[in-house]
Amino acid sequence: MDELMQFVAVMAAVSTGAQAITQQMKKRIHFLHLQAKAIPNDSKWDEIYEDALRKVNIHFLAGVNGTVLAGVAQIHPLEMLKLAPIWTNMQPTWIGDGLDYVSAGVLVAYGGPWFHDFLGLLRAYKVQLSQLSKVK
Repeated sequence: MDELMQFVAVMAAVSTGAQAITQQMKKRIHFLHLQAKAIPNDSKWDEIYEDALRKVNIHFLAGVNGTVLAGVAQIHPLEMLKLAPIWTNMQPTWIGDGLDYVSAGVLVAYGGPWFHDFLGLLRAYKVQLSQLSKVK
């Protein structure tokens, strides 16, 4: 249970950091079209396309930010869960580490809210267990 709690806590922290960096980059990087346009287009299909392109770019940027944060902090998410992915034995070792960081970036980009919710559930469960042990 402690490995799962550590995994979820670390991934929630990296997710929060990546989200904050992505929000700052949304305001400052204009060539990726990360802001919604105030002027509507002539065609509804153009609006749908631009909205979808904006969302894809934001998710990609969040994944890149999560990968960089995982690399800087040297986070190996699957090793926290005591899992051994295929790439752990690859030579040179930086390839395997890079794939670990990319997997962390993907988890951060698409699992951020899930990690926060699951971390809240685990905390409530631990509080409940400690209250039950005090009653006995």
